[in-house]
Parts: sequence; C-alpha cells; structure tokens
Amino acid sequence: MSKLKPPHLIRHLMVKGCMGEFAAGSSAFNPDESIALVRYFARLAAARTAETTDQLVEIYRAVGEASMSRYKPAQKVACSKGCGSCCHQQVSVNAVEVFYIARRLRRTKAIADHEVRIATKLAAGRGDLTRVIDPANPCAFLVDGMCSIHVDRPFACRAMVSLDLPACLRRFESGTGLIPYPVANDPIKQWLNVSLWTAMRVNGLPPHTYELTAAIDAVLHDPSIEDDWYAGVDRMDSAIDDRVPDHFPPGDALQALARL
Repeated sequence: MSKLKPPHLIRHLMVKGCMGEFAAGSSAFNPDESIALVRYFARLAAARTAETTDQLVEIYRAVGEASMSRYKPAQKVACSKGCGSCCHQQVSVNAVEVFYIARRLRRTKAIADHEVRIATKLAAGRGDLTRVIDPANPCAFLVDGMCSIHVDRPFACRAMVSLDLPACLRRFESGTGLIPYPVANDPIKQWLNVSLWTAMRVNGLPPHTYELTAAIDAVLHDPSIEDDWYAGVDRMDSAIDDRVPDHFPPGDALQALARL
C-alpha cells in the first residue's frame, strides 16, 4: 500500500505545531487539530503495513517536534552533545516506534555492534528502578557519551530536555532534586500519545508500552513479531513496561471521531 497523503491540517501541524495554551503543566488544545490527528493516526494504523507504520511514526514525531519548538521557553536548553546524564534510565516506548527503530537498525553497518550492546544491557538487568536516573544503568544505545541512534531516538527522549545542567548532574550523582524542563513538553507528549493510543485501540491493536531495549531485541531477532502485532497478537509481552498501565479504551465519542 502506498503512503497516505496527509490532509492539509496534518501537514500544517507537522510544520507549525499545535495551537494550545500551556501554563503550570496544564494544557488546552485546539479540538479541530485533535480530531484531525486521531482520525489520521487511525487511518494509518488501519493499513497495518510497515510503510504506513513508518509514516505514522514520522508524522507523530514531526508534530511533536514542531509543537515543542513553537512553545520553546525563553531560557536556553542546557542539553548538549556529549552530555548523557538522562540516558541512564529506563525508556518507555510504543510499539510503532519499536518497529521503526528496529527497521532502521537492520539497515546500518553497525548492526552487530548494536546487538552486542543490547545483549550486554539485557544481561545487566534494569538496574535500580527506585531511581529515575541510575549511573549504573546506561542506555544500550549510549556510545562514548552520545546517542548512537540520535536521528531515530524515541519521542520520549526528544521531549526530555533540561533547562539546568547542575540540576541534571545532582540528579545523576545523588538521585536528588528535580530537573527543570520546558513546561509545554509533557502535555504535548501526552496529547500525541493519547491520539496514538486511541488510534491503536480503535483498530484492535495492542495498547501496551514497552521497555526500549527488550522490545528492540525481540523484534531484531524475530521480525515476524511486527506482523503478529498487526493481527492483534502481542509477542513482545515480556518487554511490556509494567511501570506504565495499559492505556484506557477510547470512549464512544472518541471512537466516533476516529471512525474510518
């Protein structure tokens, strides 16, 4: 199946980002944009192909990046190349991003190196989950202090940025204190995820969230997992992130909005 052409409003969101009001973590989104996003995500999810799944991921990320850029704080982001403090925690990821990243990894010349690091990470376990950031638990894709899949990194990583380097270092070294981040990023991420989860549930697809490394490892070793997932059978169940509850089934009104 060829790629579906995004309607005008979706193309606008990909370039300009969402219209919304953000203050103290609260948010108000434009309902027309929200309806359009749910409907288009549902159309892409209904196709159940690798091509439309990749298109869904690219639109999901483009809308998120444009929206966060639109509401960028006046304060400069403290993150810079070589700073990997936040890359020492468990990363939660949705299924379509797992398939997207695994597909990209298979095409790289460094796939063998990635597989070694993934195996090492899994053998070491998930680390101290009582800490958000655990110095003893680096991401499998962190190489020499830099993300080796930076271009394809999950949206959760894209949304996690810091406005205060000393706060990051305190959290990394002692596990104490909070890291200031752009106030709009979290509601934007939640808005996108609710739209994506709704599209999945409407189409009967598994609604789970996964631990990045274990899920990528499973799909790299058995690409047929993706086809089974499209059929509603979740064979990544051992990688489900039990910190994140299964997402709510969409209400009747939201299902109607997403109806094909």
